[in-house]
Amino acid sequence: MKNRIALIASLDTKYQETMFAKEEVKRCGCQPVLIDISTKTLEERGADITPKEILEIYGMSWEEFDPLGKADSIETMCKALEKAVPIFYEQGRFDAVVSIGGGQNARMAAAAMKVLPFGIPKIVASSLACGKRTMEQYVGDKDVIVMHTVADISMLNYTTKTVIYNVCHAAAGMLQYQKEVPADSRKKVAATMLGITSKGVEGTLRMLPDDQFEKTCFHANGVGGRCMENLIREGKFDLVLDMTLHEITGEVLGGYCTGAAGRLNAAIEKKVPMVVVPGALDMLDFFIDEDGNGLPPDIENRKKVYHNSSICHTKIYKDEAVQLAAVLAERLNQAQAPVTLVLPDGGCCEAAAKGGPMYDPEVDEAFIRTIKSLLKKEIKVVDVHGNINDSVCQKAVTEALMELAS
Repeated sequence: MKNRIALIASLDTKYQETMFAKEEVKRCGCQPVLIDISTKTLEERGADITPKEILEIYGMSWEEFDPLGKADSIETMCKALEKAVPIFYEQGRFDAVVSIGGGQNARMAAAAMKVLPFGIPKIVASSLACGKRTMEQYVGDKDVIVMHTVADISMLNYTTKTVIYNVCHAAAGMLQYQKEVPADSRKKVAATMLGITSKGVEGTLRMLPDDQFEKTCFHANGVGGRCMENLIREGKFDLVLDMTLHEITGEVLGGYCTGAAGRLNAAIEKKVPMVVVPGALDMLDFFIDEDGNGLPPDIENRKKVYHNSSICHTKIYKDEAVQLAAVLAERLNQAQAPVTLVLPDGGCCEAAAKGGPMYDPEVDEAFIRTIKSLLKKEIKVVDVHGNINDSVCQKAVTEALMELAS
């Protein structure tokens, strides 16, 4: 029965509040598992998993840890917890994980949550989860729920009790829901998409029979592709439709949608069959800040369109197309599972279609010519006359997917 909720807390500073959370978990009908990440003292406080046990997995004794200063001890415990928590989960010691605290407690707990598999209920409640602070430190590319505690988690009062109550019951509710989710035997397809390729991607997915395929789209904006790669590594998908490779452009040339380095590698490593289309690979984007800064010096030389007041899409140059073709070919050539590359000759994003502001057949032709010359013969290439969003491309991609699925 999945009812064990791990409470990650520094019992040397949050003992009273954690004990309240422990009792609330019990009131939910669940079993609390206390993971103590205290860095100030080794005093026994009734934890199920002690700081000493966490450090031992990291290969460090308390005697080595104790003399460290505050910053070093927090950083070391963070790394130790990051290594230990997945081991504790594999040992079956908890089913969900919660952290309720301030900045350092949340930082350490979130680092550990981000290395747990998708689907495990994970909640970070922190007094610092507000303002202009980035969510990357708490969420990364995992399904971590972040709650602002409103008041500091220091002493029990109406506000802190309410937050603790809500967090504990939320974790219990997620565990209850997990028991009710039915198994799905359809083939699982992962797809990538941006607004400028959505017509083509959505049209393709609609052509796949719903009774045979479960379809999941990821927004290829520097985070979505990274999330997809991680889920592929966790074995969640049978097929990959990587129809929007813009994050590779970001990785190689920069721009707004950076943050997902190494795209395509997960499917290659896990030997998952792929249909690949260089969607939005032909586009470099820039973020414009409140002062109007962010555009490159050569912006007037680039074919472009403004997605909105903050983002400008620009067509890549011919030499950039050749560079990206070489990167894509190098990655695809490592694949051992079947790969089909679909190459539309009329642009790989909406604005690059014929008549559009970023239409440039010379750049498109250079990309196609280069990648064809570099691909190993085992990779099937399908040429399409038209834009990535055209129905002819949707049909070609669908046929390629169905062939790989058969």
